Amino acid sequence: MHQDGSSSSSSAALERLKAAAAKSGPSQQPERGEQAEQPEPAERPEKPRPDERPAAPRLRHANTHETQGPLESFNDWLDGLGEPDWDKVSQSIYDSPATVKAAYERQKEHREAERARKAEERRLAEEQAERDRLEAERLAEIERQRAAARAERERIEAERLAAEEAEREAQRQAEVQARRERERVLELQRAEEEALRLEMERQEHEEWLARQRERETWALQTAARESDGTDWVPPADRRAMLEERGENLTDAELLDRARASLPEWRHRDRIVEKAQAIEAATVRRSRPPVATLDPTPAPAPAGYIPPYNLPSLEPDPAPAFPDLVRRVAVTVAYTVFVLGGVYGLGFLGEDATGPWLHELHEGRFRGGFSMLSMAPWHQFAWPVLWVALGVYTVHQWLPSQAAADRQRATGWRVSGAMVLAVLWFVIARTGVLLGVELFVWLALGYLLVDSIHQLNLYTARTRSERAVTDGMIGLFTGWALIFAATNASIWLQSLGINLLWIPGPVWAVLTLVVVVWGAAFMAMTERGRITIALGLSWGLAAILVPRLVGSMTSVWVAIVAAMGLFVVLLATENRRYRINHAEHRAALGHEVDEF
Repeated sequence: MHQDGSSSSSSAALERLKAAAAKSGPSQQPERGEQAEQPEPAERPEKPRPDERPAAPRLRHANTHETQGPLESFNDWLDGLGEPDWDKVSQSIYDSPATVKAAYERQKEHREAERARKAEERRLAEEQAERDRLEAERLAEIERQRAAARAERERIEAERLAAEEAEREAQRQAEVQARRERERVLELQRAEEEALRLEMERQEHEEWLARQRERETWALQTAARESDGTDWVPPADRRAMLEERGENLTDAELLDRARASLPEWRHRDRIVEKAQAIEAATVRRSRPPVATLDPTPAPAPAGYIPPYNLPSLEPDPAPAFPDLVRRVAVTVAYTVFVLGGVYGLGFLGEDATGPWLHELHEGRFRGGFSMLSMAPWHQFAWPVLWVALGVYTVHQWLPSQAAADRQRATGWRVSGAMVLAVLWFVIARTGVLLGVELFVWLALGYLLVDSIHQLNLYTARTRSERAVTDGMIGLFTGWALIFAATNASIWLQSLGINLLWIPGPVWAVLTLVVVVWGAAFMAMTERGRITIALGLSWGLAAILVPRLVGSMTSVWVAIVAAMGLFVVLLATENRRYRINHAEHRAALGHEVDEF
């Protein structure tokens, strides 16, 4: 609203108000700023007299002759309120636009000031936040530098400690190496001394053996001349010794033994010679022509059915990687077998419990400890087994044996048996006798018996296979059977167990009967496995002697051991003889008796 327009409208309103005031009466209020004229005071009225009544005031616009209504009373009330200050009202109306504008300007300035204040507060808050952020980054950077410096110090300290530890470890290794070198030199010296001692003992034993064989040959020839006037006696390599070393028999005692043993030895030697002659004749007739290189044996004669599986004529498959692994495993097992045996028998020198096996643990392995204990010389079976299994190990490396079925069937079993034998040596040497050694020998015997079963399934194709593979495994098997029985007897005796209150000799006799029967059963398989009988016979002989002359004697155990030795050898030779005889007769075209 412009100022001119507002002034004209205000003037018009003022004029209208003045006109209304003129109509309402002559009384006017003084304008603002002007001093109203004071009327001159009238003369004070006279005081009325008591007997006169005051005249009633005359109301303005009153009609004394008419009654007033509510509307007239309200109007009179309004008229009594007085007149407003129209100048002030008009002035207020005139000033209202400027007042409103001024209020609007003040409000606008207030809002601008408030906005500026808030903007300033935001700016200050942002600046404070930025300062706080920079301060936090500065503190974090300082902390990171401190951590990096601390980590670097720790790394340097760790490197220093590691270098010191490495230096100390190097010094310890050098000291250990020097000590080992000294021990190795001492061990070599002891080994040389032990080898020299063993060589001297061997030479001494050979000299004694040569002298003893001369004495025994003289005694046998004397007994032969007394018997039939001839000097024929079995060769020294086909007869047992009449006297063991250390017995120191006189000539008369040796002659008595020769008289008692000569008839049996002559009979057995004749059987062996006949069997060898028949076998040689059979081999000459069944041998392939010299020009051929095929090792496959000739087929059995017509009309003859052998009592064993015939050799397979199928060629061997090509060698595979498992065959190489098997042969390496057998070789490693044999090496461990020899080293473990040398350690177990006491060839490495003195030990805390004794240098020799039969001196360990207060003589637990002596011949007089239990009813089935063996004489100390039974330990010579182990060097024989080393040689025998060494031949078997070398033979399985031949190209013809690389993928042979019988090598595949027996290689892992024989290597397991050799490792178990070493385990027994460790147990026996350390003195841990809690029945573990018995289970070791039972497991070892099971592996070897199963190997014989596999050889029966895959019959040898050549004489070398029969002699090397079958013969060496059979020798180990026969020895393992009788030695397992010995370990069982030693274990029961060491624990003082009396099963069912049956005397020990009775149990020993029953055990020998079972072992001899089982060994004879296996020895009579295929063409007759003489090496099983030989391995068993060595153990029986080692049991027989202490039962006769040892501290723990038993006539019945000695008799059963002697009979078992004789029976297993005789049964095996009978099997070999009958098969050779049958093949010889079949080759000649004669009738062959059925087995």
